[in-house]
Amino acid sequence: MRIGVYGGCFNPCHLMHKRLVDELLNKNIFDRIIILPTGDFYNKSNLLKGEIRKKMLEIMFDDDNRVIVSDYEFKNNLIYTFRSLDYVASIYKGDDIYFILGSDNLLHFDTWKRYEYILDTYNLLVVKREGIDVSKQIERFSKYKGNLDLINLDLDSTSSSKIRDLFYENKDIEALKYLDKNVYDYIVKNGFYKKDYVEKSESTYKNDEEFLKNYNSDSYLKLSLTTDITLFGVSDIKKKNYRENDKKAFSVLLVKRNRPPFKDMWCLPGGFLSLDETLSDCTKRVLSQEAGLESIYLEQLYTFDDIDRDIRGRVLSCSYMGLIDINKIESNIRDNARFFNIAYKETNDEIIINFKAYDYEFESIVKKEYDEFGIVSYKIQKNDDLAFDHLLIITTSIMRLRSKINYTDIVFHMMPNKFTLKELQLVYEAILDKKLLDPVFRRDMKDKLIKLDEVKSDGGHRPAALYKYKG
Repeated sequence: MRIGVYGGCFNPCHLMHKRLVDELLNKNIFDRIIILPTGDFYNKSNLLKGEIRKKMLEIMFDDDNRVIVSDYEFKNNLIYTFRSLDYVASIYKGDDIYFILGSDNLLHFDTWKRYEYILDTYNLLVVKREGIDVSKQIERFSKYKGNLDLINLDLDSTSSSKIRDLFYENKDIEALKYLDKNVYDYIVKNGFYKKDYVEKSESTYKNDEEFLKNYNSDSYLKLSLTTDITLFGVSDIKKKNYRENDKKAFSVLLVKRNRPPFKDMWCLPGGFLSLDETLSDCTKRVLSQEAGLESIYLEQLYTFDDIDRDIRGRVLSCSYMGLIDINKIESNIRDNARFFNIAYKETNDEIIINFKAYDYEFESIVKKEYDEFGIVSYKIQKNDDLAFDHLLIITTSIMRLRSKINYTDIVFHMMPNKFTLKELQLVYEAILDKKLLDPVFRRDMKDKLIKLDEVKSDGGHRPAALYKYKG
């Protein structure tokens, strides 16, 4: 079968909507048309609830079983067309799915979310609008796999906003000429679009118990939530001889995936939130199960919510940043986990990150982008080794840590209980990726440390005083 998908606010539906659907069906262009009223959040004046707009459509197409009015979009508060097309395709498996739109919408179709996916996966039927030339768009979009057909139905330019204005101005009889008579009667009976119209409550439950008795969560789409942990650590770099300068390695913990999706790729430790645990409990469980680590400093970082960040469905990630002294725990790491040393180079537009473990090395690149307020975000430019959007999480975590060590004492979570000033300075230098001036660093640290009556000797240099964190 050929299935047409027709979306819009339909606030209200009118005779031009009916004529468009009738002609497409009567000319056998489609075997069935699915009408999808939009969600209730669109910025439209006097936008009636989805249930009401659906009811008007059902009244108008009551005698045609080839037309199905779906509550999928407004019930699930969906914004993006590709989600609705995927839903229709999941029901009509193997059928040809066409999205119906006006030529005015084709002009800016390349601004729609995942428009290339739509053009490659589905088909478009573009209804000509007078005075709108879409020849350039048709030529440009012809390279995609889906069909793009243009049809002239000689429709007039009736608008729902004009009809709403007529009711608002009490010109009901004039509005009738644009509406199905039964839809008109329904609007008048309920006083829709009038100045004094007040939306009625859907239901008046007496208490929460009565509400929950009638509530069905299965009526709504579900999303999933994961926690993903960027665990940073520092460790000593072994010297070939005592004359070499001491250095610290700045590292991140990665886990190799042993099953799809992204099998054999590296990712951050992470897992789905269970219904009986908090986000904090989830992070601790994940680190214990995936890396064999306990008692780690963790703080919540950011929520990553890109629509397509997980191929399994709508999955949000509440990310955490953790800090640790690797010298304490290296031997306890699980076999499929590695601490990768990080080396990164930042330019005006890009951040290049090199990941290196003793048995593996790779490079990834992200591009910096700025919104109208100057807030930076990151876009993946090169990534062949990290699963999901974990490169973005790692980049965001690095930038957060580099910023926080300048105005907080967070770095001491990566230190042993006792340390020399030089060891502390090396940790700062590893994270910031630059050499610090010794006198300036010592002055900045003076009020944060307690000097101990102990020294540390490593054989190649004279003994150095030991300190501990004052906090």
